[in-house]
Amino acid sequence: MTDAARGPAAPAAANPDLTAVHGALVHLVVTLNASIAQATTSAQVTAITDEIAEVNARVTAAGRQLLTQQTAAITKNAKAVAAAIPDVEAAIAKFDDVRAFVGGVTKFLGIVDKAIDVAKIVI
Repeated sequence: MTDAARGPAAPAAANPDLTAVHGALVHLVVTLNASIAQATTSAQVTAITDEIAEVNARVTAAGRQLLTQQTAAITKNAKAVAAAIPDVEAAIAKFDDVRAFVGGVTKFLGIVDKAIDVAKIVI
């Protein structure tokens, strides 16, 4: 929107909590990608790349939902995502049990999905 006297309106700032979730997810993709070098079986590589695809889907969803106003619901869910990152990183560090690895990432992605769903409702 423009105003002849003021010029174009300044862009609104993105929601910092959702921006942090987005950044954390991008970092997790990098971490998962790096973990492929530690894989010793094709099942592990497949599991890791499948989880990269799942996390990337959330990166895209979070990127689409970056908001212009802070909300308590987003803050709460963003903190839950941030708190869950160490669990996923721990699962990556010891992914000899492919089922446990996939289960850990799946649980984390459920938390991420909830945070993104809340952001969708707020719009």
